[in-house]
Amino acid sequence: MSITAVMIDSREPEWVKNLQFNNAPAAVTFLESGDAWVACDDGITLIVERKTPDDFLNSLKQERLMVQIADLAEYRKTHGFWPYLVITDEIIRGTNGKAITNRGETGWNWNAVQGALLTVQEAGVFVQFCAGDADYGPCLARLASRKRDPKMLVMPAREARILGNQAAFIAGLPGIGLEKVQTVMQYCGTPAWALVALTDATSQIPGIGEGIKRGVRWTLGLKESEQIGVVLGENHQEELAILNLGEQ
Repeated sequence: MSITAVMIDSREPEWVKNLQFNNAPAAVTFLESGDAWVACDDGITLIVERKTPDDFLNSLKQERLMVQIADLAEYRKTHGFWPYLVITDEIIRGTNGKAITNRGETGWNWNAVQGALLTVQEAGVFVQFCAGDADYGPCLARLASRKRDPKMLVMPAREARILGNQAAFIAGLPGIGLEKVQTVMQYCGTPAWALVALTDATSQIPGIGEGIKRGVRWTLGLKESEQIGVVLGENHQEELAILNLGEQ
């Protein structure tokens, strides 16, 4: 199996745009997801997200990575594309347990990086390392040449979901993050009621203790003795208000 055509995202660097794939045509265009779409002679299209090791770690830190991974996984479900994350060099473990890239030691724990890579694969996106920028083109050719028997294609262990604006707002509060936001939103229903519960000392959200609530109150500019509550306004409409702690 081999490459029959390639589309490269227009935001990629020039050296990527100038890659040659034997006699296969390559076009540079804007891609909504991924950095390259690779059409193969078995009728399968690969969707590839290219990252240097440092870009991988930065996107992980800024919480952009899983949004991109969710996009790739969605193309697998809706278009039948095979999604890959290609990291263009090694991330190795230092003697102190820190992750090392080609730019030197990072502040990342190597075990945490491995956990992130597992999360990517659990979401249904395959991870491939290549031997530097010069190996990126050959790496795409190797991926294209792989046998893709549909019987071997299994559902991911976990389905990736894109965080909505409401959940993203709550996830940004201290102590919530991506790990707890789903529990909070399921318990509260809306961001408004989440603010009420997260500042109410008597609420019983699973996994949310008083320490997190104090942090949320501080972030919202509330005093230790204050909380967000719901009151009836002049038109008998529910409104958020600052109340004394325990007054709700």
